[in-house]
Amino acid sequence: MRVKSTLAWIAGAALDRVRTTWTGRIVAGVLVLALVAGIGGGTWWKMQQVPDGAALAVGDRVVTVTDLDDRVQTLRALYGVQPPVEDPVRMDGFRRDAAKAVALSMVLEDRAAEMGVGVADAKVRQTLDQYITQQLGNGPGARDDFVQVLGNVGTTEDKVMTEVRQQMVVGELFDRVTEEVTVTDDDLRADFPRYAERLGTPEKRDLSNIVVASKEAADRIAADLRGGADFATVARASTIDNATRANGGALGPISADQLQADYARAAFDAPAGQVFGPVQNQFGWNVGRSGAVTPGVPANFDQVKDRLRELVLFDRRITLWGQWMNDSLRGGDVRYADDYLPADPDSAPTGASPGLPSGTPQTAPPAPGGGG
Repeated sequence: MRVKSTLAWIAGAALDRVRTTWTGRIVAGVLVLALVAGIGGGTWWKMQQVPDGAALAVGDRVVTVTDLDDRVQTLRALYGVQPPVEDPVRMDGFRRDAAKAVALSMVLEDRAAEMGVGVADAKVRQTLDQYITQQLGNGPGARDDFVQVLGNVGTTEDKVMTEVRQQMVVGELFDRVTEEVTVTDDDLRADFPRYAERLGTPEKRDLSNIVVASKEAADRIAADLRGGADFATVARASTIDNATRANGGALGPISADQLQADYARAAFDAPAGQVFGPVQNQFGWNVGRSGAVTPGVPANFDQVKDRLRELVLFDRRITLWGQWMNDSLRGGDVRYADDYLPADPDSAPTGASPGLPSGTPQTAPPAPGGGG
């Protein structure tokens, strides 16, 4: 049984709509985004004391340091969040961001109660049961396996249920807060230039890649390839990427937005047929070759109008949601201990992709060097 994949799937179970609706896209990361993503700044802060041994307080509810550590452990089980314990500076930032993420979740709980938003126990259980069945099968054995996996990573089924419920409640809040946002046809025509590139068909390149463990090895391979060595032969002999070794390093046609930024720049700046790199990423040192180019196709307003409406409406809802969360956080009576005070306590977490914390798997094909 693969613990990481099982729990990642359970995290996705928080909302059955995660892959298909606006709500799902923003929900999965709301409670944990502050742990792993950059956060926009504000300046407001009410300096008030919290009891000894507390990390933070929201109203009359106190979260002790032990409570916060326990919550982080559950988030680690659900989302793969890893505290950077080897780096004291990063760990300090992580601790402060963890406190802020928990504070935000508590504030949203309060707002949900004020607005009469909730999710029935049966619905939460049904959501979790569905994914346990899909991942582990039917019968008591599947649930036993599930409970064992949770125990292995230091959390419990009750804690997972609490997290799932919070995710679902946030989804309901998002719908309630943004339900009146609209987009007219005039809005679409005015906004089309800003979205045209996203809505067009991007240029693609037929790429091949070799990933090795050191820059010295990558430099040597790049020199051999530029000297005329056969790319596929070298890839089969040298790459540590198990997913592409058998294909001689072939990645197939890929657009720049499917690649990590540094690799994309190198790949798309290289003339067709030429070797590029080395480029380093978290998987190693990459040497690639750019092959056939498939030109992009500009977007046509009439052809993409429906998709444009979705994007504009989504972005407007996200903007309103962010403003609403900021206002809620400012009015939430949140106080932090000095060691847990975030840099910008009044600003809700933000990220490049709503609902997708930085560093979590994306739906696009993996960047070169992923291995397998």
